Amino acid sequence: MNATRYNISNQYWKLEIQKNRNWFIYKLTSKINDEIYADQDYHYRILTSSKRVSRFVYLTHLNSETKAKKLSSRSIRMEGNDTIIIEGKFEDTEILITHEFKLVENSKWLDEKITLSNQGKKRFRFSLINLGFRKFLFKQYSGWNVHLDEYTLTSIPTRRYFGYGDDRRKENFSANDILFGAWIAKEAEMPGFCAEGWLWGNEQGGLLTCKYNPSQMEYSRFQRIPTTLPGRGVEDVDLVFGGVSLYEGNPELATTLKPDQSYSFGVTRYATYQGDYKEGYYLYRSHLEGHGHIFKPNYDPPVHWNELYNLGWVSEKTGFFVEGIEFKVYTLEQLYEEAELARDIGAECLYLDPGWNIALGSSIWNEERFGPLKEFSKNIHEKYGLKLALHLMMNFEGEDEPEEFYLISKTGVKVVADPYINLFSLCANDHWVDEKTRRILELAKEGIDFFMFDFTDFSTFMVNEIGCYSKEHGHEVPMLRNTHAENIFKVIQNVKKKFPHILIEAHDRGVKPRNPLYYQHNLPHSFDENWGFECMWNPMQDLLSGRATQLFEYNLAYSIPLYLHINENSDNENMLQFWWYASLARHLGIGGLSDRQSVKYMALKEAMTLYKKIKPFFTRGIFYGINQNIHLHVDETEKLGVITTYNLSSRVQIIDVQFDPIKYGLDVSTVEIYNGTNKIISTIKLTQNSNNVRHFKVEISPLSPIIAILKK
Repeated sequence: MNATRYNISNQYWKLEIQKNRNWFIYKLTSKINDEIYADQDYHYRILTSSKRVSRFVYLTHLNSETKAKKLSSRSIRMEGNDTIIIEGKFEDTEILITHEFKLVENSKWLDEKITLSNQGKKRFRFSLINLGFRKFLFKQYSGWNVHLDEYTLTSIPTRRYFGYGDDRRKENFSANDILFGAWIAKEAEMPGFCAEGWLWGNEQGGLLTCKYNPSQMEYSRFQRIPTTLPGRGVEDVDLVFGGVSLYEGNPELATTLKPDQSYSFGVTRYATYQGDYKEGYYLYRSHLEGHGHIFKPNYDPPVHWNELYNLGWVSEKTGFFVEGIEFKVYTLEQLYEEAELARDIGAECLYLDPGWNIALGSSIWNEERFGPLKEFSKNIHEKYGLKLALHLMMNFEGEDEPEEFYLISKTGVKVVADPYINLFSLCANDHWVDEKTRRILELAKEGIDFFMFDFTDFSTFMVNEIGCYSKEHGHEVPMLRNTHAENIFKVIQNVKKKFPHILIEAHDRGVKPRNPLYYQHNLPHSFDENWGFECMWNPMQDLLSGRATQLFEYNLAYSIPLYLHINENSDNENMLQFWWYASLARHLGIGGLSDRQSVKYMALKEAMTLYKKIKPFFTRGIFYGINQNIHLHVDETEKLGVITTYNLSSRVQIIDVQFDPIKYGLDVSTVEIYNGTNKIISTIKLTQNSNNVRHFKVEISPLSPIIAILKK
């Protein structure tokens, strides 16, 4: 019997589904590089939850899906020339699937959508959903499939992520990393985590697959699936990617389906890229920009001066970087002194970290200690010519808040989020949303220009899966991570509705694992900026150790601005640290110096003079990473740019900076080169080789930056 074939194709992709009686092949071929990325039946697997938890843990441990339900039936049909729809039913269940592939003419993106529906009379709980394309990687008795041993796997939007207690340790994963897995614990598997997207390929290019769901926490996984063979630990290995899956119980709303209820996952997208991983990141960035994830047309963030680095934090016994001095809560006079420093150094906004309110997380201005906020704000704006920014906490200290604010454990006690600074965990219910909104709007009306939403942790950063169990708060029991995140976002929206001009930076909305960084951005009345990976405490060490590389990679993959303040007391006199973070944080904050006669203070003041001269390139330009230590910022309208180059070593380096003006949309012929303290070094006529690549050579002192302004 001849096979029935269904296919959609354009100049970028061909997807063909072959059906021959009861077997199927889903063949995904890139027409750009002639690679076949999927060559087997699609992986349709679900598993119901059970009280026999240990059994399912065991199955997961072995990376086996032997108990998972497959499709017992499916039908395939075309809808027009660009859409294939598969409808099926999982064996021994009343769960139906609607599966759609769409390939629009002239689009480089193949889009996939999946909906699961419960047509039964009982609630259905999932412990596993694993649906995706399948490609065989390794056969036990023949070896690698074609040249897949040359492929590496890279996560998006950062390769080696660092966080509190987290370090992925590897920048990418070789085919051998993925192959290794027989009889090992789940936590030892590689990659062992989900991401926003994945790049799978070599230095010439490869496949980009990613998830997109701006309103719920959904991830993309790239997974090894073994087929066990006779013999201890002997197995063939396939890869499963794309489609949809559950990861750490996310997306939460997909884990349970009531009778006659459906759940539609976010879209999965596929595209191919040519070149190294940076080109794949740029492609991902274009996908996000196509969905509106970019700075607003009028985006012009003021440089912040953070008083914390000089005045310390209320929760510390001593102020930060003020060794041997007993810390006292800052005074009104000290805040005005910091405002004077901010004005003198060239900053544009005074940022107040914790200490300005009556209690941490209260969001109530301490009028007793600082006088009316209206008066303080007026002085900052009019006398010092600065804007005013405030730090906000969601978790909070003390037992004087309304009872509805406290997250209640299963045993009925209030949960402490962080014993180090004695903060209680927040229950972000509707009562809290209303009162928190009211308090922040009271602040906003007095002329606040910026809010940071911080300490958004769900329960506690030390323990996962602690939700609020109170039956009096009006939420599901226990509260979902999704509810917590949505309600914090409601407060942000409420503020933006009333004061759309106020810039808002939102830390991760208190979820674990870290939510996709586009999550909730560009929804109505959303926030403006993401946080810069906590590189504020040891910025020089973060830079030289490589930890801050994730800021570089974020900018390759994202145009949502990062906000970050840095302690300039840890910088050197060449302003290496300042220029690195100025290049990667579109919204920059500084602080930590107070002696106006010191060499470092005067160096920072000169650096700020140069920075403000070329600031639009950093805040609104298109970012390109020529390499990790050569950054290019392009004004696409004027076709001009700024290149920053960094010598992170202890020896002098001569760097040959090369770039293709056509690729980056530049129309330039000369370059003015400055050091980090605003001293012009030279003006150079750009030379051009036979491939139209422009270049210039520059000598860079140890631990120093070079700022090169490209001109016509």
